[in-house]
Parts: sequence; structure tokens; C-alpha cells
Amino acid sequence: MRAFALAALACILNGCGTEPPPDAADAVTPTVSAMPTDASGAELYASACATCHENSASTKAPPLESMHEMNAAQVLFAMTNGKMKTQAQAFTYEQHLRVAEFIGITGAPYATPESALCASSAIDFSPRISDWGFNAQSTRRVGTQISGITAQNVSNLQPAWAFGLPLTGDTRAQPVITADTLFVAAVSGHLFALNRFSGCTRWHTESVAPLRSALTLGTIAGRHVLFFGDVESYVNAVDADDGTLIWRAQASTGAHSILTGAVIQHGAMLIVPVSLYEVALARDPAYECCKTHGAVMALDAATGSNIWERHLTEPAQPQGKTREGVTRWGPSGVPVWSTPTIDAKRNLVYVGTGQNASAPATRYSDAVLALDLATGEVSWHFQALVGDAYNDACSAFPKGPNCPRRSGPDFDIGASIILAEDSHGREMLLVGQKSGDVYALDPDEDGAMLWQARVGSGSALGGVHWGLTVHDGRVFAPAADPEFPIPGHFPKPGVYALDIDDGDLQWAYTPGRGCDTDVGTWFSRTEMYPECSFYYGFSAAPSISNDVLFTPSLDGRIHALATLDGALLWQFDTVREFDAVNGIQTHGGAIDVAGVQPVGNMIYVQSGYSLFGQMPGNALLAFRLPE
Repeated sequence: MRAFALAALACILNGCGTEPPPDAADAVTPTVSAMPTDASGAELYASACATCHENSASTKAPPLESMHEMNAAQVLFAMTNGKMKTQAQAFTYEQHLRVAEFIGITGAPYATPESALCASSAIDFSPRISDWGFNAQSTRRVGTQISGITAQNVSNLQPAWAFGLPLTGDTRAQPVITADTLFVAAVSGHLFALNRFSGCTRWHTESVAPLRSALTLGTIAGRHVLFFGDVESYVNAVDADDGTLIWRAQASTGAHSILTGAVIQHGAMLIVPVSLYEVALARDPAYECCKTHGAVMALDAATGSNIWERHLTEPAQPQGKTREGVTRWGPSGVPVWSTPTIDAKRNLVYVGTGQNASAPATRYSDAVLALDLATGEVSWHFQALVGDAYNDACSAFPKGPNCPRRSGPDFDIGASIILAEDSHGREMLLVGQKSGDVYALDPDEDGAMLWQARVGSGSALGGVHWGLTVHDGRVFAPAADPEFPIPGHFPKPGVYALDIDDGDLQWAYTPGRGCDTDVGTWFSRTEMYPECSFYYGFSAAPSISNDVLFTPSLDGRIHALATLDGALLWQFDTVREFDAVNGIQTHGGAIDVAGVQPVGNMIYVQSGYSLFGQMPGNALLAFRLPE
């Protein structure tokens, strides 16, 4: 049953995945050789995809109804270049097109209706939230200079407007916000500048590839620019005034690199975290696993040209054969999922890393790295877990031949590192891990550990995922911890406040599910949005406005808590239909990844995330205090 807690392959960067039923053990490899060349998309889907996607109770693959909300172009990318490449390798390109058209949304491309256009396209670029961490220290906290929302008035928040992100069932790219404009990207590749007060569209453009990283608002020679990564491992620089592409530059270490964490600007330089999706391809017994590895790169902000790059393993070499006689490769993996944190005083950039994708395990996996900003050299590293080598073959039942002989638990450090001060003014680095551990490290003593606390039970889908936040002597750590029936697994989904000086628990917010269901019922559900969500933990990055902690949950609720004692101040359930200002069908779902952005008398949140069988959606929601 451990497989229930491990990442599943998925269409559109999701996938078909864990613990297939005994009579479908080989279903992850297409069986289209016997299909006629003119077979329809529906017939091809039935031959190569349906076994997983119509057996959700065993595989956690998203059902066809959910995938019907996705863009056909995204489906095509997943089969030809993305995580479903192995599953679709026997298709011809024409067959890829037919399957994509059957699964995804086709027809006329999205166009902003006239009624949704703003009267003026002028933008006030006075900064509010310009990047993932809200500031250089990645604290994800704003004070009175940015937000007027406090514990005294947060209960008065009311829905202001909703915007439907087109041709997608997932929301993941955190917006950036100026005095009057909100910039947001849809996974389908559509990029928008919206009036943040009304949601009307100032401009709209479309990228050449699907998008997944948060946006960063920076400058090039005084010109306001949006920087972001795409699924083809390219960094994009777009003029924030009108959406015009300035440059596009590749940042990859291999065929299966991908950009997930946000690109961060530091002066004339961009710091780019490079992750990968090869762990998914390892499910195929014939795949030679694994060769791609993570990296951190520095690019020139004006041109995209390379300044330096730090590869996090040596190039992969043959490591013998699997029991199927296929060559093993390694080392590999060590992706950087998190957004980097800049420490200008020490001339360092901090990143967290993930596990190795194949043996041998290496010293930079599941670690915090401090890199020299000028050269990319590793100044020091702190390894939270030694020997963590894992790929998706380890979640098969039985384990596939590409699973390392000593497989690890997949305990990434995917949360951005926070640079903070304790109550005595001592600087420290705060780190969250999927093991459920939170660490405080000393940046002046080569990352020596100051304290360690555990807030979750830890699993591949548990512990701390996307971030921490900090305020007034406390570290706030969300724990996802799905209640999978794994022996020895004692999940603790909730939000935990720790003393910044020593990690002692100050308070815990553990609201519970509030209804009855179980994992089997959830994955065999026939409704996309059932009344009771199996997932209800806290995966999205938390954020703070003054003395209010905003922490959304996987069942689609936004929770506003008092930072002082964890008291629930306000709550809103986003799993519903919304009348969108741009006139497209809009529904909320699970809230993951980006969390809440508070600016002025408003907050903004995206709702919908179908990975791991969660509830899809395409809603960007704005809430406002009454005048």
C-alpha cells in the first residue's frame, strides 16, 4: 500500500500510475501495434490509456472527464515530449494528434471577449508582490505597506471577481502584482495582464509551450519584464507592458529537464532552478534509467546568455544491467523544484534539492546548497537525508526493474529556503522537507543545524511541500500528510507554529476532514467534485498579511488564521462554479502550489489541481474588504 503515497504518472504532466491491478501490470506500455492505422482517437485511447485512467481506484490516474478540461496541445506535448512519452511511444505522430483531439479541448483558440477588455491598457508598475517569496528573504509575508488585511478585518472579506484560466484543469503559476495589475499564467500557455480591482484584461498573449513556473516581475534597462520557465526547459522574458516576447533561452541538462521553481532576478543576472521529469519515464521496464540531473544556472537578464551553471551530479555512466537486461545509468536526479533565495550580504544563493533518480545516491540530494552568486561554486551544503534514490518504478506493484535496489522515501526539499532572524537577531535559514521535518541552519557556520522539529509523518506526498512562512518569532509549517493506509504511517495534516529560537511547538491547527470517506472510495468516485474530499491537508505555500496566516487546503478551502494562536478567523470553500469576468466556464478545486497573495484590501488565490487524483479547476479568485 505504500504506493498510494507515491507520485503517479499523468497526462499533462500528471500521469498513469501507481500500483496497477494485477491484470493490467503491463498496461503502461501501449498496445497499438494491432490497431488499424486509421483507428480513431477514442480507439487508440482505449487500447493504450484506458486501463489506467478508467481504474482510478488502483492507479490514481486522472479520469477522462478531468482530462477533457485540458488543452489538446498540452496532451500532445505530454505524449511527444513530456511524462507520457513512454506510454505513447508506439503511436505515430498522426495517432498522437487523434488521441490529443479525443482527450483535450480543441476548436477555436481562446480569445478574450470584447466585454472582458479593460478600457485602458496602461499599467502602474509600483511594486506590490514581484516574485514567489514576496521579498529577497522568501518570507512570504507582507506588512501594512503592502496589505491592509489584519486579524481585525479579515472576516469581512467577500468575493470580488473570478477569472477563468482557459483550456486547463490545473492552476500552479503564482501571479505577480503591481499597484493596479495582476499578471497570471495558465498552464495551457496563456499569459494575462488583468486589472487587479475588476479582473478585466489589459493584454493577453500565448507562449510557444505550456507554462508551469511562478512569474517574476523584473527589469531590463528600466523596461518592466516578466520572467518565467516553461515545460520545454526554456526561460522566457516578456515585456510586461504588452506581452511581447523579448527573448527565450534554454536552461537544461538533458532531454528530460523541466523548469518548475521560479526564475529570480538579482541585478543583471537571473538565477534559474532546473528540475526534471525522468523519474516518470523509469516506469517503463525497457527505459534506460536515468541520465538527466538537476542544476542551477545564471543567465544574463538582458539577453538570456549563460553566465554560469552548476550541475548537481556528475554525468551519468552505465551502472550495470537491470533484471530485464536493460542498462542502468547513474548518477542522476537531484532536481531543484524550489525557487532560489538570494543572500546578497553573503553573496550566496540558496536552493533545496530532491532525491536521486537512480543509483548511486550522491551528496547533493535532499539537501540545501549555498552557491556563490558570482561563480555558482558550492560554498557549503547541508544534506538532510543520505541515500535517497527513487523513481516511479518504485511505486509499481511489484516494484519495476528500474527501481534502485535500495530505494529511498522520496523526501525532497521542495520549499524555498527562508532567510530570517531569531528573537536575538541571529540570522538563520529555515528549511521544510517532505519528511515532515523543519530545520534551522546557521548560514555563518556552513549550514550547521541549529534545531530540528517534525510537524508531519512524512511520505512522498506528505510533510512540507511548497513552502514555509515566518512572523513575530514563529515559523509556520503546513503538513500535507494524506491519510494513506500505509503500515507505520501516522499522518498529521495541519498547520504548525514553531518557536523560531528552538523549534518548540507553539500551536497546531488541525481542522480534520469534517466528513467520511476513504482512499478506495475517493479514487473510484464517479463525480469529479464529490461532497467529501479524501485530501484535506495543507500543501500550498502559506503566506502572511500582517498578523493573518493564509493557508489553503487540498479540499479547496482557504483558511485565515491568527498568527498569535491559530484561531480560525475566516474560511471560504472554493469548490464551486463561478461566473467569470471573461465568460468561460470556471470551477474551483483543490488548492495547491501557490497559495494566497494579499495586496491592498484584496487577496488573490488560484483553485484547481488534478495531480494525484485531486480536484481539477481553472479559477483565479479575488476577494475584497468592503469599502
